[in-house]
Amino acid sequence: MNFNNLLLLIGLTIISSEPILCQIEVNERREFAYKSVKGHDIMATIFLPSSKEKHPVFVYFHGGGFIFGNKDQGLETVLKEKLLANNYAVVSADYRLAPETKLDEILKDVSDIIKWLKINGKQNYNLDTGKIAAAGGSAGGYLALSTGFNKDLAPNVIIAISSPTGFSAANIQMGDLSVLSQPGPYDVVTDSIISHGDYGSRMDLWRFLARNRLALYEIFGFDPSKEPQKLEPYTLTYNVKDHYPPTLIIHARNDHMVDLEQANAFFKFLQDKKIESKLYVVENGHSSELINQNPDAVDEIVVFLNNHFNK
Repeated sequence: MNFNNLLLLIGLTIISSEPILCQIEVNERREFAYKSVKGHDIMATIFLPSSKEKHPVFVYFHGGGFIFGNKDQGLETVLKEKLLANNYAVVSADYRLAPETKLDEILKDVSDIIKWLKINGKQNYNLDTGKIAAAGGSAGGYLALSTGFNKDLAPNVIIAISSPTGFSAANIQMGDLSVLSQPGPYDVVTDSIISHGDYGSRMDLWRFLARNRLALYEIFGFDPSKEPQKLEPYTLTYNVKDHYPPTLIIHARNDHMVDLEQANAFFKFLQDKKIESKLYVVENGHSSELINQNPDAVDEIVVFLNNHFNK
């Protein structure tokens, strides 16, 4: 596996994603901070159905290679509206971004919002806290999959769209760190925490790091080629245990960023461990593109949720 292919495993989000606020909202929308780190609030947006009954909740993590993206871009309107129409509350969550924050801390963020919703969701938003789905696209799909590691904090179901399912240190050639001190896209990186950065400049940063073979180093905080044993905490097959939640994997046969074989291999792994799982394959698209081009995939998500939440 060459370095360019490996970068695809960490996932990109589709550049053409439409902001989730691009059409008139008819349901209630609220912002809330689910945690604060060194005085920096990490935010989420919740969309609430108009009905007064208790709502199951769908939590979505955006893609962007762990470096760019935000809660206002990535969750597609067609998916959000379909869920709201079926009486699901929908949460789109920010999380801290690399390289300012490394992946070990990012994993804590996505687990912490599940924890926050379990503790506060019923009182604050009339949520059914026994019916929480974690979902995401591309890198966000990997983050959703990671929320199942801890039995006490895990969601009830997981939905992974176009998700990379592992990291490998094979054939990595790390670039020259000295380029980080040169004027250019890396200038946006400071000591500050970033969880909702400018989309364009953060994407430029990702491209710069990928082109210079430094993305993995900046995401992990170490060189996987020299310390491959440090990848274990991030490897799905190492961390998925018998308690892992039921999982729906959605992937395109012709995904141009993450090969279908990754989804096939992870699905087989879940099946071999007798973890309830389903692989739904469409022809084309990656992450947001897949959702917009394949309405049947959106329907599949709703059916999967309804079946597990007895709706």
